[in-house]
Amino acid sequence: MTDLIDHMLAYYIAGPASDLSVAPRFYPYGELQLIFDDKVSVAVRKFGMKVRKHSKEAGKAFIDLMIEKGAWSTKEGEYGGSMHQFQADRFREVIREEQKTNPIIVQANTQGPEYWDKAFGNLVA
Repeated sequence: MTDLIDHMLAYYIAGPASDLSVAPRFYPYGELQLIFDDKVSVAVRKFGMKVRKHSKEAGKAFIDLMIEKGAWSTKEGEYGGSMHQFQADRFREVIREEQKTNPIIVQANTQGPEYWDKAFGNLVA
């Protein structure tokens, strides 16, 4: 991942992801990509189009991280492919863990809310 994608992922995890609620059904990976492309795009829109245009990559990174950490279960389809189901309790644990250990989030917490504006400004300058 690039520094910009890392920061977008961290920004989403630090804030908007905490309020995520998802219907408890199985989703194909492609649908999750569309959902989180949109969610990340909305979250970072205040940083401008140079940041926002990378929301698809950041959304994919978010999904992959959540699947890897067990926040979304995976079920192999009867006819191939896989489906993923939101695991609310595990998701909240993963988000809290990331908020405590992600070095970008830790730095943002120590420097205050202006950190994000400066970081994204520098990354797309």
